[in-house]
Amino acid sequence: MTKAIEIDIATLIREPALDLEKLAPKERILVAALRLFVKQGYFNTNVPDLSRESKCSVGSIYHHYRNKEEVAAALYTAGIASFRNALEHTLDPAKDAGAMFKSIVKFFLEFTENNRELSTYLWLSRHTEFMSGVIRHPTMVGFDKLGRLMTKTIKAGIRSGKIRDLKANEIWTVLFGVPLSYARDWLDGYNPNPPTSVAENLAECCWRALKV
Repeated sequence: MTKAIEIDIATLIREPALDLEKLAPKERILVAALRLFVKQGYFNTNVPDLSRESKCSVGSIYHHYRNKEEVAAALYTAGIASFRNALEHTLDPAKDAGAMFKSIVKFFLEFTENNRELSTYLWLSRHTEFMSGVIRHPTMVGFDKLGRLMTKTIKAGIRSGKIRDLKANEIWTVLFGVPLSYARDWLDGYNPNPPTSVAENLAECCWRALKV
């Protein structure tokens, strides 16, 4: 998989008057790829399509990426990085496990609603069908700053008797599994109510499932 792109793609694509020509080629290609993969699907998108949408030549695309799969991988990596970085900056290390866990659930749902296009690619696409290598799913605890913060909070909560004595990845799965399931159904059109309308209730449900 290609190295992560050092851009906040979630913030970038929310620009109301985004001018692709003012972006660097790699950014233009990723924005174009997101639009096309969501609109017409990965398999129905080819490199000439990416060239037209990004206003980058085919040669320029191949200069930065070996193939379409690498573009998809870079887009996924950048999207997950945007999600995890935003979540990390949302959390307050001084809060206890209950407050932090609820914040995670609510953030996931708010991020999905506020970044519908990116979330469709991240949460709905079956990336293993067209991307090789390890997929870094957001439900992985990880060893980045967010993962370390959560592991520390989980251990402290278990020691204090406030949360169940579960492994970190089990707790992580509850915190992300519930909002992820709702988000997918909403993105697919099965849930008519937007994620933020149920954020408080789902956050409370997740906390009740984890607390002692």
